[in-house]
Amino acid sequence: MNKIAAIIGCSGCLGIMFLFPSGASAIPPALMTFDDVDNSSGAMVMSEDVQKLTALSAKFGFLPPLDWKLAFSDKRGDMTMAEFIPSNESLNDWSRLVCMQGFKGLANDVEPDQFLDSMAATYQENCEGKIVYQQLGSSKVGGLEAVHGLLGCTSMPNIHHSSAVVEASYISRPQGEMGYFTVISDDENVYLIHKSIRTAIFTTETVPITIDNYRAFMSQP
Repeated sequence: MNKIAAIIGCSGCLGIMFLFPSGASAIPPALMTFDDVDNSSGAMVMSEDVQKLTALSAKFGFLPPLDWKLAFSDKRGDMTMAEFIPSNESLNDWSRLVCMQGFKGLANDVEPDQFLDSMAATYQENCEGKIVYQQLGSSKVGGLEAVHGLLGCTSMPNIHHSSAVVEASYISRPQGEMGYFTVISDDENVYLIHKSIRTAIFTTETVPITIDNYRAFMSQP
């Protein structure tokens, strides 16, 4: 599991872990656009890798609203990542986020439930409050195996390291962070997708997303 922990530890795609090396390639914010557009519009066409991630994510209920923007996209080795947030928000100050990641060739090294457990362990390292973590079981869609869970922190800083799309390192005041996570596996690859929110600091008794309301949360924009 050391290999898995290392991959998760540098993969980013969380408000608390925007780890982005200076040598990587990033796409700056753009409204979501799939087809060719007029260059004067300022919109940016998604890369083929991001389109594939988005199509896969949609099968599991993670398609962002059309008025959200692609705030960040990164391809680093065998890992592809994309983050979507509301068009009027920024990576330094977001309230809702959908993140998609693909890890090429990882399926033979880890089961989806193990990957989610490792994700929770890495999340713990950055949480200033208490971790909330609960696996919700598995499903199968279109021949793809998936494991689902709730993961969050009662008090978490929003950390972004300087990069092509973040001019300077930034650490916000702590907020509560909570999300619905899905880990998907096919014959070769592993995918991590989550929809998360940042709220006022909460307690383990006032968690905003629970087993009782996560379906309603996932149905909302």
